[in-house]
Parts: sequence; structure tokens; C-alpha cells
Amino acid sequence: MRGWTVYPATMDTVNVAIDQTSSRKTERQARIAWEAAGIAEARADVASGRLVDEAAVDAWIDSIGTEHELPVPYAGR
Repeated sequence: MRGWTVYPATMDTVNVAIDQTSSRKTERQARIAWEAAGIAEARADVASGRLVDEAAVDAWIDSIGTEHELPVPYAGR
């Protein structure tokens, strides 16, 4: 390559940077797929009526740290 000097260490650095970018892209795609699956599951729960009453959740939150903590409310399945 006329006029160019290629240093192996520089090429290694470039390859590492490319690998890291590729890895971040793969991690992002995996996270997006995981989030999409969670959203789909939540929508299915709502569609089938698997909900927790808001008042029950509020009462549970208010009871945390008190002498009479309520159990975690769950949806009736």
C-alpha cells in the first residue's frame, strides 16, 4: 500500500472497536426483544382480565414498613 503504513496494533484496536460496537448492537437488540416480550405478556394479561385492583395495590404500599404489613396483592387467575 503505497503511502500508507499499517500498524498491527492499530488494526487490533480497530477490530476491538468494531467488536464492541457489534456487541452493543446485539445487546440492544436482545434488550428490545426482551422488552417487547414483556409488553406482549402484559397486554395478554390485561386482555384476559388478569389485573390487580388499584386500591389493593395502594393499601399494600401504604402498609409497607408498618406493624400490619399486607401481603402482596396478586391478580385472580
